[in-house]
Amino acid sequence: MSNYNIAVVEDDTIFVAELKEFLSGLGYTVKSYNSAQTFLTAVRQKECDLLIVDWSIPDLSGIEVIEYIRKFHPDVPSIMLTARNDRRDIIRALEAGADDFVSKPVDPEVLSLRIKSVLRRYNGDVHSRPESLVLGPYLLRPSTSTVYFNNEAIILPKREFDMAMLFFTNPNRLLSRQYLAATLWGKVVDYQSRTIDTHVARLRKNLKLDPAFGISLNALYGFGYTLQADAHSMKAAKEPLAMSA
Repeated sequence: MSNYNIAVVEDDTIFVAELKEFLSGLGYTVKSYNSAQTFLTAVRQKECDLLIVDWSIPDLSGIEVIEYIRKFHPDVPSIMLTARNDRRDIIRALEAGADDFVSKPVDPEVLSLRIKSVLRRYNGDVHSRPESLVLGPYLLRPSTSTVYFNNEAIILPKREFDMAMLFFTNPNRLLSRQYLAATLWGKVVDYQSRTIDTHVARLRKNLKLDPAFGISLNALYGFGYTLQADAHSMKAAKEPLAMSA
């Protein structure tokens, strides 16, 4: 994966140098900023494809930087770096609009996978689709916006199917409300909006998502949703023989 511009907001010069060397070796173009203000000034004039920001920076917190980006540049995904690992801190970062959260000390390989995942979600989840996708008893066919559940065909409205594809291509990952809104509606929605919740509820009902089948659609209240799939469901499955073409 290359040709992506990554902005790193971090005041630890040694860590930044190591991170830049690692990410540059993977083909990314990396620009670092040692303060929030220098980054916010630069981002008004130059676009970036991904923001990596430390929670604790001298002038503003990483939380404030992410809140600004989410408000004025909602198409730029972000990853929060921090030595904090309390669940409440993770929730706070997600609430601010972070798309992922990586704890320090940073494992470079883990960060690389998180970067690829976030960029893929923003740049290819809906538009670059496989011919079919199997997870547990479900098979999704993008060409017809159809989901097969134990050989039963369920035809979904396009946006509802797009939402299903996002969840089924990212099992066991929290997808934030901001990400769902930006990807499916092309905008940021207010936290009080029920639009996403309504679509999720409809999807859960139409696809009969239930823990009994090893797959469920769960909410982290106020922040987003996770398609929870057990180990059995995650195993590769064959397309049902009786399914219509």
